[in-house]
Amino acid sequence: MVLCISRLAFTDAKLPLADFLLKFNQKTKKTKIVFIYLPKITAFVEVRERIIVESGLLFGKYGIKSMTMDSLAEEMGISKRTIYERFKDKDTLLLEVIKYYKNLTQKESLRLIDQSDNAIEALFRIIRMTVEQMQRMSPAFFHDFKKYHQNVFKQFSEPGEVRDMSMTRKLLETGIKQEVFKADINLEIVNNAIHALFDLFGHNSSMIDAGFNRSDMFDHILVPYFRGISTKKGRKLLVDCKTILE
Repeated sequence: MVLCISRLAFTDAKLPLADFLLKFNQKTKKTKIVFIYLPKITAFVEVRERIIVESGLLFGKYGIKSMTMDSLAEEMGISKRTIYERFKDKDTLLLEVIKYYKNLTQKESLRLIDQSDNAIEALFRIIRMTVEQMQRMSPAFFHDFKKYHQNVFKQFSEPGEVRDMSMTRKLLETGIKQEVFKADINLEIVNNAIHALFDLFGHNSSMIDAGFNRSDMFDHILVPYFRGISTKKGRKLLVDCKTILE
């Protein structure tokens, strides 16, 4: 089935672009969605959000350094002044891009936790989603992010508004209720450790730079860690659910 969404349908939805796409994604699992007015669908979103959405796509594809404010404006078919009226500089724009896509990923992760049969299944589905996102992004993005935008990178790396640990905490709490994670784990320590382990898989990881394969790292770092905090029921699910990543 092919579902065509016109400009009118999108406008009448009265939703931010992220929420709109998420809602259609949830309700049309076997439906191919075709936007009649692609590729300028974002033209119907409020200008500020459109700039954030399209900048994120361009940064991810070409890297941050190569996409100057002039380049961004040209790609979007708007004036540079329109961008600067909403974002005082590139760092400000980048920070809003990071927040926007982080919130989008957060919503999808929470949906996966709610809709999966158990927390272990949700964990693997979230990891698969994250891997697919990273594979779509140019290595130049991560290089430029750390080298040329250190203030934003610092906010991204440390717990706070940008690096929100509430999703992984909910995953752990859900797993405890389902008796797949041990009830006596220290949530604060375990949650922080999970994020520290996730950092090892990033493009700026010393282990990645040393040539270690992410798949091998997953088997020898993440799986043993989660096995250690899992119950007997959870350990069995770790084996059963690994096929999600295949």
